[in-house]
Amino acid sequence: MEREGIARKLLRPPPSPATRIFFLARSAPLAPDYAPASYPGDGGYPAYYHRVWSVLRDLGYAVTTSNRFRALHAVAPSIDLVFSLYNRAPFDNPEVFVASTCEFLHLPHVGAKPNIRALAEDKWLTKNLARSIGLPVADGAIFARREDLENPPPFRGPYFVKNRFGAASEGVSEQSIQDDWSGAARVAETFFARGMSVLVEQYAAGVDVTVPVLGGDEPLILGLVRPRSNRLGAIVTEDLKRDDPLGYEIFENADYVPYFHADVRALWAAAGPMDYLRLDYRFDPTTGRRIFLEFNLCCHIGRSGAICLAAAQWGLLQADVLGHVVEYSLRRQMREREKQQWVC
Repeated sequence: MEREGIARKLLRPPPSPATRIFFLARSAPLAPDYAPASYPGDGGYPAYYHRVWSVLRDLGYAVTTSNRFRALHAVAPSIDLVFSLYNRAPFDNPEVFVASTCEFLHLPHVGAKPNIRALAEDKWLTKNLARSIGLPVADGAIFARREDLENPPPFRGPYFVKNRFGAASEGVSEQSIQDDWSGAARVAETFFARGMSVLVEQYAAGVDVTVPVLGGDEPLILGLVRPRSNRLGAIVTEDLKRDDPLGYEIFENADYVPYFHADVRALWAAAGPMDYLRLDYRFDPTTGRRIFLEFNLCCHIGRSGAICLAAAQWGLLQADVLGHVVEYSLRRQMREREKQQWVC
């Protein structure tokens, strides 16, 4: 019954969609041959972007591609929807830049409004929102300068040190786990050296669990997924996230599913609507303790990722997921499409 319910609520592209999509990614396949790009340091992302482009095209959408932000202005009059997976760029918060530029141009864009994108990209603001709506979070503190490290956070270790902003677990390694403040401060300085602000949290034992969600009149919760890890503390490090050698698995824990679902509904009520997202946690299977970490918009939507793996439980393919995301995003932003007709 639940499988039928998910499938019944999914939006489908029309037989011959007229929607013109602008697909933006750092290593997007480019005209004229649209071959998989090669971009040093991007791991498996070029092939992933190529598959997303291919599926969108096969669904019948007219898809233009680019790897440059400035192209948004040029294509605005001839585009109905921006599908950006540009989540890493050499400046802070590129996701917010894309969403804000689209708003300026009255261009509908996959994800959410810029203020919600900014909330999701700032793990400290996310933590404070989560606490205010009743989600369980670990104690945390932020550090932007070496001088700030002279005052330790008002909670005991062990500590977990990570980038306050950024995607793909950038900067996270086994060294992120530190028993004492001197070790945590030393690791924080390595983040500063990379130009990053730092969030230090009280380390939560257990495993990583993520909850993939699709947008809808009510959020469509696809299930619980565990990223596999062979690292200290079963954490997901930058190299694992970039190259994804271990993949994901469905996480079965029926006793605690209602709590995760309640968290999704609370976040949706506070920050929705959103086209698709993941809620990331640390979960201790022994005690049942769950700690909300962050939520990710426009996250990995490849065939081997958490969203498509969870969707496959209900008989859904990547094409079904992408078709729903596009159609829901268009419906959510119908007013922007109407504005574009006279603004552009």
